Amino acid sequence: MISIHNEPQPTDLGDVRVANRAVVLRHVRLHAPCSRADIAATTGLNKATVSSLVTELLDRRLVRETGLTGNRVGRPATMLVLDGSPYAALGLQIGADDLVVVAVDPGGNRLLTWRRAFPAPTAGPADTVRALVTLARRAIGRVTGQGRTVLGLTVGVPGLVDTAGGVPLASGLGWRDVPLAADLRTALRDTGFTVTVDTDANLAVLAEQRHGAYAGATDLVHVTGGVSVGAGVLAGGRLLRGGRGHAGELGHLCLDPAGPPCPCGR
Repeated sequence: MISIHNEPQPTDLGDVRVANRAVVLRHVRLHAPCSRADIAATTGLNKATVSSLVTELLDRRLVRETGLTGNRVGRPATMLVLDGSPYAALGLQIGADDLVVVAVDPGGNRLLTWRRAFPAPTAGPADTVRALVTLARRAIGRVTGQGRTVLGLTVGVPGLVDTAGGVPLASGLGWRDVPLAADLRTALRDTGFTVTVDTDANLAVLAEQRHGAYAGATDLVHVTGGVSVGAGVLAGGRLLRGGRGHAGELGHLCLDPAGPPCPCGR
């Protein structure tokens, strides 16, 4: 008998630094204005590490210093807030009769909002992808023309979305088994930024939790009632996706059993 022992793999220090940098940036987003000492005390990172990470974020213009504050115990501290002025992120939404694109900076400030009339249910997936790509390219051209770098693009879909960004079913659109994320990446080619797909309900609850009336809430449910009925669910500050990515999708509610059948066939 041959015994094989799996040796523990060494931790990639680069990955650790990226994770710690994300922790620092998240703290600034949630608690700005804050000092380096505030970040160290709350996150558990040592002061030298925080100082080094903040220097990186300053160099990348993801955070900026706002001056000193003396309203605290001890010496005045230099306070930090989000910057992100060289960057933008894009969000697109597929509706029953329109497509929407929004660009925001890392602080959540809206840079543009465009809406285009488009009959997605009758156009089909291929034409919808082409229309999304056209709209995305226009928005990319606008924000890059302002000297900004696009960090990512996310598309909200009124239907089921699996863990690979595919759409196994969107009854309101008449879609089945559409590899939407893959099709968008192929059409946009080498973008240099991430392209993701999620349900409109999941994206809505995250927006409410970060920037809406319930900002900072750790337990929150947001129900959508447009093209489809779905819910985005946050529990303990985390988005509940379920084993297949379909958590919160309520499906259809039958209001008139004698009425015409739904596009899903029921």
